[in-house]
Amino acid sequence: MKKWTLILLIVAGHAFAQSNHAVHDYSVIRPAGWIIPKTDTLDYSIEQAKGKQVLTLKRKFANSKSASIAYPKKLNFKDGVIELDMASPAGQNEYIGIAFRIKDDHHYETLYFRPGSSGTINAIQYMPEKKAEFNWWDYEDTKYQAKADLPLTGWFHVKAEVKGRQLTVFINRQPKPVFVYKELDPGLQSGSVGFWLGNSSAGTYKNLIIKTN
Repeated sequence: MKKWTLILLIVAGHAFAQSNHAVHDYSVIRPAGWIIPKTDTLDYSIEQAKGKQVLTLKRKFANSKSASIAYPKKLNFKDGVIELDMASPAGQNEYIGIAFRIKDDHHYETLYFRPGSSGTINAIQYMPEKKAEFNWWDYEDTKYQAKADLPLTGWFHVKAEVKGRQLTVFINRQPKPVFVYKELDPGLQSGSVGFWLGNSSAGTYKNLIIKTN
């Protein structure tokens, strides 16, 4: 009897642990539930392409100290998996990515991509943002960057696994990660997840799925 009781407790515990995992599907974006930049210098559009909803963030004027994010209001992400597809319509010298553990528009962690630097150490960049201006120049060390093969203007798939202070990044569903970073900012522990646009004319995003632990 004790043996069966133990087995039942193990199974129940496993089921409870599984129930703590949640999947947040943002493949359909409802703007009322999101914070999306729309000002004199920033704009966005939501369109359908091949049966998928695509959000495009647009910047009207170049500014090397600017970064903008769009994210759901009520999501609280600490650890888990982030997956989405993104593309850079202009390609060359553009910066597109994701933001996670977002506290507000100026406090978050970001993982961004430079399609124009495909195949070089500058293709992928991690940095925390904790200032009103985007201070990328403080994070130019190679430990914050990684090589990856990215299409210049086409879609590519990103999977980012976040656990504690470690970030593991996969591109286009390849089994081997292209980037592992083990020093995520300890001051940014939880918050929302969304799309990130750097000093670029536009970035397009779709199929955002977030699994929280």
